[in-house]
Amino acid sequence: MPELTDAQLDQLMVDIGLTQPARRRGHRPLAPCGTVSAYQRHVRKHEPIDEACRQANTAAKRKQTGAGKSLEPITNHGTTGGYKRHLYRGEAPCEDCLLAERERSREQHRVRRAQQRRKGGAS
Repeated sequence: MPELTDAQLDQLMVDIGLTQPARRRGHRPLAPCGTVSAYQRHVRKHEPIDEACRQANTAAKRKQTGAGKSLEPITNHGTTGGYKRHLYRGEAPCEDCLLAERERSREQHRVRRAQQRRKGGAS
């Protein structure tokens, strides 16, 4: 007879109507399949991951990262924020946004050069 994991034994006991054994960390029952907790348990115990747990984990990741959100139209064209929004969407920036980003980059370069000159002259 194949060896059963703790999770499989617990599930078998629940299925046949026996009470679950007390847990070491308290008396919480195992998270049911189809939840992120169950997915993490499967991974932690090197158990096969069922489709319900896999889908729950994927949905939670999408929600956390914001993937699949509807993209609102860009309203701040001609700004650095508009440039970054184009890049976030995977689009080529429009000319106005590209010019704004170039100007920001030039200004940042001027400031850094001025700081380097001040440091070099003070020595």
